[in-house]
Amino acid sequence: MHIGRQYSINDFLAWTRKETQWLIGWALFVTLFLQLSTLRFLTVPAPILTIVGSALAISLAFKSQQCFARCTNALTLSEQLNGSSFILAERLISATRELGDVPSGARLEDMFCRHFAWLTSLRFYLRDSRSWENRFDAGNIRFLAKIPSPESTSVLDDELKNYLSDDEVQKIMACSGDKESLILDWQYEALRKLRKQNLISEYMFIGLLARLDDLSRLQGGLKLIKNYPYPRNYYSIAVILVKMFVAIIPFGLFPFAYELGKSAGIADWTAWLNVPFSVAVGWVFVSLEKVGENSSNPFEGNANDVPISSIARRIEIAMRGMIGESNHLQPIVAKNDILF
Repeated sequence: MHIGRQYSINDFLAWTRKETQWLIGWALFVTLFLQLSTLRFLTVPAPILTIVGSALAISLAFKSQQCFARCTNALTLSEQLNGSSFILAERLISATRELGDVPSGARLEDMFCRHFAWLTSLRFYLRDSRSWENRFDAGNIRFLAKIPSPESTSVLDDELKNYLSDDEVQKIMACSGDKESLILDWQYEALRKLRKQNLISEYMFIGLLARLDDLSRLQGGLKLIKNYPYPRNYYSIAVILVKMFVAIIPFGLFPFAYELGKSAGIADWTAWLNVPFSVAVGWVFVSLEKVGENSSNPFEGNANDVPISSIARRIEIAMRGMIGESNHLQPIVAKNDILF
């Protein structure tokens, strides 16, 4: 997530460099073709340009709103992990801290470490790649090479070894299904052990189960956003309209650029203004489409992502402090105003 004041124009130009090069090349080709040929009648009437541009603007506005909603929903669910984790921690401390003979795996420290392992497994799952994501876009590849996400520079099993035994890590890595749900199931099982031995009351047992239920629901909401893209029909029509509009812009603006110098007898020179005019207009629509699309997948590891790594780290630091455990962990620091 970008936490600076704003992106600079240089950031946007670098991010859209490939698209800008295509816009310049196409505008130059069309202008040169119309200038050197006798086919200057092959222009697009202004009403056509207006109709297509209006349809495109409406489509991009709808897409941007929907993509922003996905991003906001993902951020809301991720931040709710904070509150749910702290409530669970307080309930666990109240229920188990003074207990004497606690079953294996149900000690307070064990349940805290499993919670950290669950957060770790969840953030790795959310940062896993999907075929529809944009991390392989040329601009994003250049960005990730400079500022990689924490999950791209480590592996899950090594991270889990910080919290779980080797046997537990092997069980998780061997699980072909939902690794996060497996860890939550161990948490449920630990609570059942405590209740079975009457170490916690029925009231406390139900309260702790409710907190785990909250985490399970948050996990499901986050995975829903991760596993299902912005509808491809809306995405496809937006891309098609952008390409169509960009293709006809130089044909539509050429007559206007030519007319600028006609009265002064320099129409052949002012006609070349068609290139910057076309590039500027095309860049606006291409950038709007790209901004919307790159906001639709809030966990793909790019500059506009939800900072799930930072959220998980803050939760771990706070929970360890709640049980008086000293640790060397530090909050994740933003690099070049980008926080993961």
